Amino acid sequence: MIVVFGKGKVGSGVTHLLSLLDIEHVIMDDQDLDDEILSQADVILVSPGIKQSHYVHQNYAKSIQSELQFLAGLLPKINLPKTTWIGITATNGKSTTTWVTYKVLKDMFPQKNVWITGNFDAPVSESLAQIIEQNKQSEEHIFVVECSSFMLYGLRDFNFDYSILLNVARDHLDWHKDFDEYQESKLTLLRRTKGAFFVPASSREVLDDSLKNRGTKVEESFDLSETKFIGRHNQINLSVIRDLIFEYSQNCWLSLENIKNSFFEIIKKVEPLPHRLWLIREINWIKIYDDGICTSSHSLAAALSSFEEKVVLIAWWYDKWDDYNCLSELFLSKVWYAILIWQTTLKFVEVCKITWVPYLIVSSLQEALETALEQAKKLALTQVVFSPWSASFDMFKNVYDRVEQFEKVVANLQ
Repeated sequence: MIVVFGKGKVGSGVTHLLSLLDIEHVIMDDQDLDDEILSQADVILVSPGIKQSHYVHQNYAKSIQSELQFLAGLLPKINLPKTTWIGITATNGKSTTTWVTYKVLKDMFPQKNVWITGNFDAPVSESLAQIIEQNKQSEEHIFVVECSSFMLYGLRDFNFDYSILLNVARDHLDWHKDFDEYQESKLTLLRRTKGAFFVPASSREVLDDSLKNRGTKVEESFDLSETKFIGRHNQINLSVIRDLIFEYSQNCWLSLENIKNSFFEIIKKVEPLPHRLWLIREINWIKIYDDGICTSSHSLAAALSSFEEKVVLIAWWYDKWDDYNCLSELFLSKVWYAILIWQTTLKFVEVCKITWVPYLIVSSLQEALETALEQAKKLALTQVVFSPWSASFDMFKNVYDRVEQFEKVVANLQ
């Protein structure tokens, strides 16, 4: 008996796949948790967002598998003879890197089925279910998988053909027991990669000797002038993508000259993901940037580093035991004024006081944006940046609800 615990995207994707394969299963969550069924389960597939402190983890750890670990045993039954698995992980930048890798491969190899999956949108199990429903098992498939640390935790058997690790910084310590465990989850992707993996030169220090001997060191140089991307972090992201695409394409027997020409032509046209330093509106020469997906200090540091001039920052805080020390220097050089939302803003206030950055605590996005524009005008600044830094529990349903509400407020500004 397979028990799927969690009724979100992963739970729905797994049950869809199991149903197509006629594998007996039960789906439940906290509302209909049944200890009798759980105790009899051969495998319990727990959604990645469910923390290790949860009752199911604490009482049924021996039966628990992640989605990817379970799929490692299921893939032979699905019988996909021509597949390439590309895994991408990082503390910051994995969604953008996953998106751009997908777009480039889709344009360069139109004859192949290219899937963007994992933490990005549809889970891997749902992508596999769609292949079965469309009767495409015999066709060639490339899976570009955004891998969170939760997905990779405890992974023992699932293999990738290529992978990317962009960076590792303190994050999600409300889920992992400590930073070492979090970092090892990220490194698990590289350990489970059969072929080449790619790591920027600036992140090589996280690799142990066995990984350093195998990994491809990426030189962090990329001219963004003809692309639609900004910021040092995107120079790194595109450098790593470039090297991975060149490696994969050469293994497909394409000439390096043709590969380069195709790659650089495609990359010029790729649009950045929404809510990642996205210029959403300009009001009276003041540009409003939406970086609403930002949920870590590392991500905020990347955003602030992208601007040459100082900005008005809109942010708030929910403690995931993140590392805030990296922000002091950036606050000094990049932030003229900070608008802080929600009641738990103590860490923000701390950084602002240390760096002498003026700040104001407000209670809503509407008030935050109105105040930000007022301060930008008063200080003769041209940029307002909405980069929350953290999750916003209780204030919004999820990060997507947060950015949707932000967009509505911006659209209605006079």
